[in-house]
Amino acid sequence: MKTKRKIFDLSAISIIACDCLQGVILIFVDLFLVANILKNQSLGQDITYNIIMIGVFYVIYYTALGLSYLYTGYFLKNHNKSIFVSVGAICLTLVVLMIYLLGDQLIVYLPLVAFLYGFSFGFYSSGYHNLTSETISSKHQVRFFAVKRIAFQATYIVFPVAFGFIIDKINFSIMALIMVVLCVALVVFSFLIRPKKVYKLSFNIRKFYRYLKNNKQSTEPLKYVYINNFFRGASYDCFTTLITILVWTSLQSNSSLGIMQSIFTFCSLVTMFLYLRYYRKKRAKQFIFPAIILVSLAVIGIICTAGTSLIAIVIFYAVYTILNVILMSISDSRKASMVRILSLHSHILESTALMEFSLATGRVMSSVLIILAGVFDGLVGNGSTIFLLINLGIVCVLYIFYGLSCYWIEKSLIRQDEQFHKIHVNELFEQVED
Repeated sequence: MKTKRKIFDLSAISIIACDCLQGVILIFVDLFLVANILKNQSLGQDITYNIIMIGVFYVIYYTALGLSYLYTGYFLKNHNKSIFVSVGAICLTLVVLMIYLLGDQLIVYLPLVAFLYGFSFGFYSSGYHNLTSETISSKHQVRFFAVKRIAFQATYIVFPVAFGFIIDKINFSIMALIMVVLCVALVVFSFLIRPKKVYKLSFNIRKFYRYLKNNKQSTEPLKYVYINNFFRGASYDCFTTLITILVWTSLQSNSSLGIMQSIFTFCSLVTMFLYLRYYRKKRAKQFIFPAIILVSLAVIGIICTAGTSLIAIVIFYAVYTILNVILMSISDSRKASMVRILSLHSHILESTALMEFSLATGRVMSSVLIILAGVFDGLVGNGSTIFLLINLGIVCVLYIFYGLSCYWIEKSLIRQDEQFHKIHVNELFEQVED
């Protein structure tokens, strides 16, 4: 009981609450804002134009997000990180309010909204991730992030179906107004996070890069985390967008989109409990490989049916949502604890900035693929989705590398543990001899 109180104090609970509310924002944007753009006909354009605009939105958003991490680091080293979280949360509230006020004219100002959204989220997340690292002790990282992931998954059970019905039964504007209220709650919780340890921090990307280059062997796991983040950005977020496009174009219903997301996320909780109970670094391949194999087979099913089979799309949606939590949990826990594991406490800002920049780079690349798919399918005409399916296949290959890089991280940590044990045993042996 004492251990639980230590882990889940007010700051830890506030971090989880912020993560869930952040998840609500992502649900709103990645599912229903995308669906709202897809059905937009205010400019008299066909759906391929709307797909291009979705790609443009994400390219601008992810570019602004990645660059904000590189620049906020210079300020984070000298200022309280909780200020950045709170200011970022306030900016996110204003962006969602802007979406509400724009209404049907949203698509005209979509690039501006994307830039402000990326900047706000980057400002918020840069402080949030570093606060998390300083608030949760390393020995509680795995349990905390597993519980946080379960809470996050619970958010994806409740809110998608609720939002879908609100949009279909009332309208998108009311949903945006509700989001403004939830963003205000995010602001409140952001003020309640207090770090337990404050490390003396630096922010010099070049110096940190030279350190990594000169200590390749000892920092090998961190290198794999950066690689993992790139492939995660290039596959995970793009998969989510492609799923939304495929499901919505097949069903034309926000409530159906929300119901499927909620049902499959509920099923993914079973995966999370199995992960919590049985996962160990040495068992990584027993969890990772089945996930990437089954997701790949589901993608092949969609491509073989030319994207016209709703059953194939639903199977992919189910397999991906239920199994992807394994890779996400590994990525989240390793990303948060890696600097501690490698005793690089003073370089948390540089490490986090590089992690998020590599994530954003992958996201921008896959978003450009969405734009190209929309352009080429538009040139083919007649409702073509051939390039969208080619895009899905490319993203699937990137997803395989995402899973493999999770395995590389675990293997690298095992090698490091064995090397540490070998050195430690030798030191004890020498002491006994003396």
